[in-house]
Amino acid sequence: MTTAALPTTDRPVRAAAGRRDGFAGTGALLRLAIRRDRIFASVWIVLFVVMAASSAAASQSLFTTLESRVRAASVVNDTPATLALYGRVFDPTSLGAVSMFKLGAMGAALVALVAIFTVVRHTRAEEESGRLELIGATVVGRYAALTAAMLLAVGTTLVLALLTALSLIGAGLPAAGALAFGLSWAGAGIAFAAVGAVTAQVTESARTANGLGAAVLAAAYLLRAAGDASGVDTSTWLSWLSPIGWAQQVRPFAGDR
Repeated sequence: MTTAALPTTDRPVRAAAGRRDGFAGTGALLRLAIRRDRIFASVWIVLFVVMAASSAAASQSLFTTLESRVRAASVVNDTPATLALYGRVFDPTSLGAVSMFKLGAMGAALVALVAIFTVVRHTRAEEESGRLELIGATVVGRYAALTAAMLLAVGTTLVLALLTALSLIGAGLPAAGALAFGLSWAGAGIAFAAVGAVTAQVTESARTANGLGAAVLAAAYLLRAAGDASGVDTSTWLSWLSPIGWAQQVRPFAGDR
């Protein structure tokens, strides 16, 4: 008996359903990732928030006058080595800008590193251990693991941004600048979560993926450092090639771009 062929009009529908199925199970994998990372994510978020709040609180008593802030900013902006390490103080008169300049580029880089490790941990490391293959035997789409890992990384960096902003506001800094500072960290984290997603796809081991992601981050930091250390009043084009430079160009407490 000959089986009748399916009508050609059904094929686009089936193809579209197949494409949608590529993300099947994303929600379940995301919930699993959140449960697995709840302690790790909570610890690093708290550490970053405390670090930011402590820096802001300490500066309240350290830079009590406009003259003290301008003097400190001048030392930073006139020292190429300090500019390369931390970046420029864009507004010497701003307490927030002087207080948080050390955590601008450096903090963004640390957030970026955690984002890379998070994405690789839930993609390449899971596949390397065999757990992802077991999960893939169930109703899970081919893009679900990567999508869940990216959602986790983006979500945690946004939570970090919000809590950091609230901690800086609590320390007495302006709300707009505090929010800009938190979002500058989140932006760097999201950018390098994408880097982690790429390195996880082009390598065969989690260690190699993490190493390659860290190398890209180091190169980005060096580009930013070279741009800031040039001695120009505003960052050169080298800084604009770096996502760390993008985070700095938000200019928290110094215009809040």
